[in-house]
Amino acid sequence: MRKLLKRTLFWGGGTLVLALVAATTVQWLLSHLALERNPPPGELFVVGGRQMHLLCQGQGSPAVILESGMPGTSLGWVSVIDDIASFARVCAYDRAGYGWSEAGPKPRTVNHITGELRELLRTAGVDPPYVLAGHSFGGLIVQHYASRFPDEVAGMVLVDSSHPNLARRSGRLDRRGRVAFRLKLLAPLGIARLIIDVPSGNPESRPSSMRAMEKELLATTRSFWAMASEMEGLRESLNQAAENRPRLGRKPLVVLTQGQRRMEFWHAMQEELAKLSESSEWQVVNGAGHFIHQDEPDIVVDAIRRVVESAREEPGNFVE
Repeated sequence: MRKLLKRTLFWGGGTLVLALVAATTVQWLLSHLALERNPPPGELFVVGGRQMHLLCQGQGSPAVILESGMPGTSLGWVSVIDDIASFARVCAYDRAGYGWSEAGPKPRTVNHITGELRELLRTAGVDPPYVLAGHSFGGLIVQHYASRFPDEVAGMVLVDSSHPNLARRSGRLDRRGRVAFRLKLLAPLGIARLIIDVPSGNPESRPSSMRAMEKELLATTRSFWAMASEMEGLRESLNQAAENRPRLGRKPLVVLTQGQRRMEFWHAMQEELAKLSESSEWQVVNGAGHFIHQDEPDIVVDAIRRVVESAREEPGNFVE
């Protein structure tokens, strides 16, 4: 009986090890293939010894910089980037670890991220001032960029943006920490890719090929780890953003808020964000969910257009 038990444990343990090795190998191959068969639509630039992906279109100053949520890639802005390019230079990029950008050093906080973004733009020759447009966690990033480098920012558009007081208002950061731990554990085994969905609003706002490509890229091990690292650093990111609030003065600001789910604490924070500038608008987009730029892309394009035009009216604000 004892010999049978030992034999069962031996073969059972061996089978488990082989299954884990096979799962890890398959996930590595799929992650590698995702990058091999999907060439980057933009250019790769070396930032801090790592490659980062930047996609730019159009001409005209101030340049519009698009910052994605968590997780997200430059492909998330496909529904608006062509229209923005008709009146300004517009750039979307992949944060370190996402899409075609290589993983970056930890902690993945807004302080690190804004420094990398600034270096990327300088390396690529995208000169300030900028109109910054950020969605969700990306909104927190552009707020921090504006506080660190105020002379480089001509205006801002916040798309259902995170607020620095999010932890105090919602109390959900502990849950994110548990999710981050599971992601780090399950991503190399290929289990996380089985449950991920492309973060998106209206699926008709982008070609199905773009959605499929983004899903492949977000299912790579390094993308899962990037998301986990940003989740682990979220409390520190919120503290960094809270300690240094941007002072926009008369610089134009448009705050767009989802209207699909009316959460009192969320709308209160959105109204507070509109107070970052003396020249601001706050618009609740009825019927739109969290991904306003995909549910109602025309509204986001129009908001960015208004901020760009207002920035151009300020003397000495930009150089042709």
